[in-house]
Amino acid sequence: MLLETARLLWKIRNEQWLSPEILDDIRQKRLREIVHHAYNNTRFYRDLFTKNGIAPSDIKTKEDLTLLPPTTKSDLQDRFQDLVAVGYSPENCYVYHTSGSTGTPATMLYDSFAKAYTGAEDYVFMFDVGYKPWEKIAYTKRTPWTSHPLQALGIMRACHILSSLPEEEQARLLQKVNPSLVVSYPLLLHSIARAARNEGCNIHPKAAIVGGELLTPQVRAFIEEVLSTSIFETYATVEFATIAKECSLHNWHIHSTRCLVEFVDGRILVSGLINKALPLLRYEIGDRGAPKEGVCPCGRGYPMMQILEGRSGDLFILPNGREIPPLRVFKTRLILDSNEAAKRYQIIQEDYDHFTIRVVPTPAFTDVIAQQLKAQLVEDLQYPATVDIEEVDTIPLIDDRKLRVNISRVRKKCCEDSG
Repeated sequence: MLLETARLLWKIRNEQWLSPEILDDIRQKRLREIVHHAYNNTRFYRDLFTKNGIAPSDIKTKEDLTLLPPTTKSDLQDRFQDLVAVGYSPENCYVYHTSGSTGTPATMLYDSFAKAYTGAEDYVFMFDVGYKPWEKIAYTKRTPWTSHPLQALGIMRACHILSSLPEEEQARLLQKVNPSLVVSYPLLLHSIARAARNEGCNIHPKAAIVGGELLTPQVRAFIEEVLSTSIFETYATVEFATIAKECSLHNWHIHSTRCLVEFVDGRILVSGLINKALPLLRYEIGDRGAPKEGVCPCGRGYPMMQILEGRSGDLFILPNGREIPPLRVFKTRLILDSNEAAKRYQIIQEDYDHFTIRVVPTPAFTDVIAQQLKAQLVEDLQYPATVDIEEVDTIPLIDDRKLRVNISRVRKKCCEDSG
């Protein structure tokens, strides 16, 4: 595995600089291969192709994929065994589970080649942001990464910091480790940075890689200022690992030779191109985004996408059917962030016209700020909703990792039916 990862690392690091035309040729070849594999080796796609009257030979390009209906998270849940390819099973694959933060937990399998490939991509990203193999990495996660023999030789030394520890303790541990690279979640690292400043901890990594949550401009600016570092975002899912990553020019580059990404009415559909254990074609990931035209001045030939507005489960749906993504309520969040008035907070849509802002307050939280929050949320929504403030002692992270800030307890279908 280690030798395979090293070989792929060299290949991927060079591949990203190829021209868009060459990268597209690689993508289309891999698409044809995975389509035939899915048809010949999984009951799910054989049934889907037959039901829609198409053959694998009908799909040669990205445009041809529209002949297939999307695969959904419900499909992955309900027909898991039918999606697993012949010859693969949890016993001979790497098994992963989604957190269920969007309401639909699922199981995913990676074959050994896909595991090595995604691992190599992660290393390439680390090197691209300035990390050197002999330097230390610190990561705030629920569980430790799998260790490798090179760590005993001082190569790619990774220090696990338990994400469920108090932020002050995580900050002190980061100072002790003194890493060149920090890997974390945006809101968790924001809390750690705030604790580091308050505790007087000296943490100055070369770079920080974050993902898994929406990173607002104010959270990015705060972390970069306190830690004197640069933040790089990844867009990753359990089903496909890293789909896109941010370059130094703040453009998102899609790993197009491993993932084919479509944008359909704002919805993101992903087709995996290398994982034969559990192939997914036109998988509706549950997130929203859009393509970005042109070629990035950084020189990478990968296609670009615009920054996500947020997961579909985080959209607020108003009585008139209008959808409000997380970025549209950033001014409400800015009140709490800029005043450091909350340790954690959530904006919860209880009903179509009823919201609760749940806050773990700091001493800076006042009645004036509470009133500002109510007024600002109504302004952000552009709808006269009722807004309540709820002060609580704690808001737990999802799996001790991520904090889901926007929560909607209504569904679009209900709204449409009521109209």
